[in-house]
Amino acid sequence: MFTSKIAVPLLVVLLFTGCILPFPKGTEALQNQSYGSHQRNKIDVFLPEERDTSTEIILLIHGGAWVAGDKGGAELKDIRNSLLEAGYAVASMNYRYACGDYHKQMEDVDNALNHLSSHATEWNVNSERYALMGFSAGGHLALLYGHAFDSNNRVKTVISNVGPTDLTNSLFHQYINHYNLMYSIEQLLGATFEEDSALYAEASPLFHSSNCPTLFLYGGMDDLVPKEQGIAMFDTLIANGVVADTTIPAQGTHNVYGPNNIYKNQIDNEVLDWLQLHLNQ
Repeated sequence: MFTSKIAVPLLVVLLFTGCILPFPKGTEALQNQSYGSHQRNKIDVFLPEERDTSTEIILLIHGGAWVAGDKGGAELKDIRNSLLEAGYAVASMNYRYACGDYHKQMEDVDNALNHLSSHATEWNVNSERYALMGFSAGGHLALLYGHAFDSNNRVKTVISNVGPTDLTNSLFHQYINHYNLMYSIEQLLGATFEEDSALYAEASPLFHSSNCPTLFLYGGMDDLVPKEQGIAMFDTLIANGVVADTTIPAQGTHNVYGPNNIYKNQIDNEVLDWLQLHLNQ
């Protein structure tokens, strides 16, 4: 297993060149760890300087329409550092791109959690309590795993940032067709909607409901994943007695922070408040 390990205070090159440190001071970064045999089975782990066995890990799952994206994406870095500054450990995973069987991505999330758990004692962090936070396609994977595949009950909360919840929905199909992205769902599932609509329902988090507390973050002006995707699952969970909340910034797009990141502080604070309530022991 190849692992690059960086102790942030030792990044003297960055200090002497005047560059901004990529992580909060004291963060231990363990990058490109292998959690499986596929070349995409890589994970970065970031450990806060002050930690103990009560320190939970937030697992970030990137977006990219299931066919692109990376664990080091720019959209992940701000929230990663916000979480680290709040005292959480953070992991960011790559997963296999869409390959005709969505169970492969579910296996990747499960194996990533296994990897984190197996090293928890070594890293001096909690081995049993995790949060999943996914972005766009990663939000779909986080919701689906948290509500349908978490057989070990390790995921204590899920946060979906503009993740699709209903792959059968005609409005969603209309939106993604505008961007010529219907192929990506077909590639994820290995069939068109007309060929196997039941498979699309099976892979939709909306039609699965566990007792996992869930926060939905969706843009009021998102023209790729309509806000109704989040609202529908929020309503379903509430109807089933599951703790859930939703935030829909009026000017949020597929970037829920909105123009000039006007909602960033609000949303980041809501995420931290949610984790305090539903992840912390």
